[in-house]
Amino acid sequence: MRTGRLLLLSTLTLASCGPLAEEEAVLGERTDALIVDADADGIDDAFEDQLAAKFAPEVRLAPLSIDWTRPANVDWYLARVHMRFDHSGCPDCQVLALATPTQSNLSTQSHATKGTFCGHTSTVYSSNTSRKEFFLQPPDDAVHNGAPSTEWKVYVHSKKSALVAGGYDLQYWFFYPYNDSYASVNHESDWEHITVTTDSAGNFYSAWYAAHSGGKRYTASQLKWNGTHPIVYSADGSHASYPTAGTYPTEVPGFDDHSYEGGPVWQTWNNWVNVGEKGAPRNGQNFIKYGGRWGEIGETDATSGVQGPSFQGSWNTY
Repeated sequence: MRTGRLLLLSTLTLASCGPLAEEEAVLGERTDALIVDADADGIDDAFEDQLAAKFAPEVRLAPLSIDWTRPANVDWYLARVHMRFDHSGCPDCQVLALATPTQSNLSTQSHATKGTFCGHTSTVYSSNTSRKEFFLQPPDDAVHNGAPSTEWKVYVHSKKSALVAGGYDLQYWFFYPYNDSYASVNHESDWEHITVTTDSAGNFYSAWYAAHSGGKRYTASQLKWNGTHPIVYSADGSHASYPTAGTYPTEVPGFDDHSYEGGPVWQTWNNWVNVGEKGAPRNGQNFIKYGGRWGEIGETDATSGVQGPSFQGSWNTY
């Protein structure tokens, strides 16, 4: 039988200097028949899960007195929203009633557009394509506060890295029901992320911390660590990711981001799930097939709910 190579990560001996002090990984032999790749991303599922757990970040949130918006998880949110369809210039239509959206039915909906005099036309859109007319809407503002800390969950997407030959990218996606930014530039739903890149042996190479429409890449020495877990500071209101507490300029001059010490510490390795790929979700995470918005539609794109991770450009880049 032809033999394939699979990296077996050893138990780590952790020191204060973080992942640079870890033990060498051990290469072992496994037969191809034992390699499982349910999401067809070219990476053994067990191996990508090992890496996901190893580098799951510690997220430090602003104190409640500064930022009242907290994370949640997909199922918690779906149980508190309904799905609607936006008709520009005409009343919205309800697609799924309150508390009935589920991971199973989220991406299986369809709805017709409207034409003259707000009558439906023969043009029908599906919720499993990139259609921003579909949106999820809470019935009241209470959902904006987020879930209890025991319900916070991080969603992991693994892929082969385009940055490092033979390396891997581990994306950690955080969901917030609300983005409370400057002035009136607020919107329901916020999907934020960081991407940890490793070499071919699964050793840390760098990390991309997303911030608004951009972000920055950091080396190990530029980050703070809890063992092998990089520390992420989630900015007040916007939830952009930064390596330390402090003030950070944004793309808009005069409007800075602020991150703080003293708030909740979210150790994401205690509650995470690997979502797989859009065409082959893992662990029942079918929400990644939904192409609509995760919050209501505002007057502009900047004040409207965002699309989910797999319909964002960073899903396949960084």
